[in-house]
Amino acid sequence: MAKYRGYKGHTTQTYRKLYGYRNLLPWQAADDLATLVHDTVIGFEHRYYKLANQMLGSASSVKANIAEGYCRNALGDYIRFSEIARGSLGELESQIQDCERWGLVKGTELEQLIRLYGDTTYFLEQLIKGLRAKRKEGTWDRNMGVKEEAGEYGVGEADVPFTLPDGINAS
Repeated sequence: MAKYRGYKGHTTQTYRKLYGYRNLLPWQAADDLATLVHDTVIGFEHRYYKLANQMLGSASSVKANIAEGYCRNALGDYIRFSEIARGSLGELESQIQDCERWGLVKGTELEQLIRLYGDTTYFLEQLIKGLRAKRKEGTWDRNMGVKEEAGEYGVGEADVPFTLPDGINAS
């Protein structure tokens, strides 16, 4: 599974139980972005409570809409919810701009927000582009949906030694 730049959420107890959207780079980046936004706004003065609350809502809405679109098992819904996630990113971008202009976020913290925001936006745009291509080409397989294949392993197999394929050295 691909992970977004050392995605940090994979260590949580709930991560293993999530549907396949957890493997999507835009969802992983959005999850890290929501955590970074939380860590950033938690230190805001009380008078910025409404801005902090709006930023938390925008950030968590991005990953929630990606997940909901994925789980709806319909390509049109998946695209639409991904577009809603894009709207939430736009809202968050505007709020980050406010934070910078008002001097609430500066330096490395601002750079991290901008980088993670940019990465999330890029990955989400690529997802939307890919979904639209599937719709145009007619290659969407509705049977895929959220049906996850069962793992090909069991508890007892942990003691079976691993061997490399022929021609591959371990050194």
